[in-house]
Amino acid sequence: MDAPKSENQSNDSQAEDRRSTRIRAQIPLRVTSMDAHAPFSEACHTLVVNIQGCGVRLSRPLRPGQEVCLDELPTGKTVTARVANSVPLGSGGKWLVGIELDHPDNIWGIQPAPADWGPEAGAPTASETITPEKSAEWPYRRFSSRGEFHPGKR
Repeated sequence: MDAPKSENQSNDSQAEDRRSTRIRAQIPLRVTSMDAHAPFSEACHTLVVNIQGCGVRLSRPLRPGQEVCLDELPTGKTVTARVANSVPLGSGGKWLVGIELDHPDNIWGIQPAPADWGPEAGAPTASETITPEKSAEWPYRRFSSRGEFHPGKR
């Protein structure tokens, strides 16, 4: 019988299972259900992103496996995805919903992209290049964190 994992072992295992670097970022988007029997559409922001998907804060949980469309992204892209999980965020009635992209891609416009996002994720095409309205702004707000990737920081 296996010994129970400590909290640190569990966190290490989760990090090893993750397929690409997570970046904490608030990126605006719209999540829309593609299931006619479960209509839902909400403008929201990401809390964390990677090349395989994101975590968003929504006003209600979504069913794992539910097909959704992500659009109104700063890059102008529209993609399909599936709900991975829904976790309540405290007692405020908000939910953290994990979403997995059907086709991994840097739909977020993160530049420079982490090395493990692949070479094509680090080089936007001319049509994908985002020009900030103000020189000090980016279409998402960065979070400060330890041990995570920070665009533009070396």
